[in-house]
Amino acid sequence: LALGSRECVLLAVMSYDCYVAVYSPLHYAFVVHPRLCHILASMAWLSGVVTTLIQPTLTLQLPFCGHRQVDHFFWEVPVLIKLACVDIAFIQAELFVVSVLFLVVSLSLILMSYGHITQAVLKIKSATGRRKAFGTCSSHLMVVIIFYGTIIFMYLQPAKSRSKDPGKFVFSLLH
Repeated sequence: LALGSRECVLLAVMSYDCYVAVYSPLHYAFVVHPRLCHILASMAWLSGVVTTLIQPTLTLQLPFCGHRQVDHFFWEVPVLIKLACVDIAFIQAELFVVSVLFLVVSLSLILMSYGHITQAVLKIKSATGRRKAFGTCSSHLMVVIIFYGTIIFMYLQPAKSRSKDPGKFVFSLLH
C-alpha cells in the first residue's frame, strides 16, 4: 500500500518536473528549487504512511468468520475485506475514495502535464530541439505506462470476467 500510493504521487511530481523542464527550461532552477523538492518528496512519503496506517487498521478490526481460503499470493485489503462477516460498505467506500484519490487524480495530473508538454514541444521549430525535449520525458513516460498498465491489468477488470489465477499465471512465467 505504501509503495503503490507513494509511486502514484511521485509519478505525478515527476511529470510536473518534466513539464517545467520542457515548458520553461530557463526558469527551471528558480521554479524547482530544493525546498520545493523536499516538500513534494515529503508529501509522497506521507501519503504512503497515511495509506498504510488507515486501510490495514480498518481491515484488521473486522471480524472474520470461520475458516476461509484466500486464493491469492498477496493478502491485499480488497481480498481480506471480502472475508469479513459484517457489513463492509464503509470500508469499501473508503477504499474506493483512496483509490480514486491516488490513481485517478495522479493520472489526471500526469496526463495534463504531458498535454502541456506536447503543446510546448510542437511549438519548437527545430527537429533537434523536439527530439531533445521528448528525450527529456520519454523515460518517465515509459515508467508511467508500465506502472499504470500493470494496475489496469490487475485491478480494472470486470469482476465476473476476472480469473482467479491471472496473477498466478504471470507469477509462474517469471519463475
